[in-house]
Amino acid sequence: MQGVFTIEELEAQSALLPHPRLGVVGNPIAHSLSPAMQLAAMRSADIGGSYVRILCSKAPGAFRDLVKRLRKLNFLGVNVTVPFKRDARAVADEVDRLSELSGATNTLALHEGKIEGFNTDGPGFEYALEGHRANGLTEDRILILGACGGAGNALAIQCALSGCRHLMLANRPRLELQQLAARLGEIAPGLRITTCSMLDGEQICTAAREADMIVNATSLGLSADDPLPIAAELLHEGHVVFDLITHDTPLQRAAKEKGCKVCDGRDMLAGQGALSFEKWFERPADTAAMRAALFNAAVV
Repeated sequence: MQGVFTIEELEAQSALLPHPRLGVVGNPIAHSLSPAMQLAAMRSADIGGSYVRILCSKAPGAFRDLVKRLRKLNFLGVNVTVPFKRDARAVADEVDRLSELSGATNTLALHEGKIEGFNTDGPGFEYALEGHRANGLTEDRILILGACGGAGNALAIQCALSGCRHLMLANRPRLELQQLAARLGEIAPGLRITTCSMLDGEQICTAAREADMIVNATSLGLSADDPLPIAAELLHEGHVVFDLITHDTPLQRAAKEKGCKVCDGRDMLAGQGALSFEKWFERPADTAAMRAALFNAAVV
């Protein structure tokens, strides 16, 4: 089964959905490359089944209702993307440490008796950097745009856990930004933490000037007409620009024009996907097959 499905459409076509049943939930979700990647890993492991894109309403309570109905359809698990990572944390009966620290979950394992939640954003981010930077996150000065979002929050915590020396957290002004900074200070007392408003050009300019790496954890770039999350003139050749979005974006193009080293969300998605596969099937994933499928996939 290809394309995007609502829960009602999955229920109506459940007879066509082979087991084990898996999927990725979000809104929007048509851009997701997860099906190609996960199905490649399943084929490599001689596992049949299905992995589908699931569109969930943003109405209050809709995500919880969707998970309840997926359990009735005997889904083995789902990946969760924007804007439902905090909802996923809320529905899980048990969560891993990063989900607990960040308040966000992006992988659910749906057992008969309970729902287990995992956050693979942080480990997936670190996995992606292994192929691009010898020192990973250690001793870097990192600016995270959209630090209060589900992914940004988890990445900030991963940076703190992995020995980053200066973390700059940028977001639209909100109480959660200071709360995140305080929590990171408890996790890594020696970490230098700076907060700034994405609406304050002077603050962002200072942060960009100091940063070794700029991470776009906002949703800006999902749509072709989105503005850049940071002004192109603030980028320079010394920057690593890591855009979590899995397709080409104005930010990625601007960064390449400025001579920056550019990573996109596909590298991170491969790491996340392998970890999700291991949680569901209790066996290692064929990461080579996943990466090949991911980088050759066309967005539906």
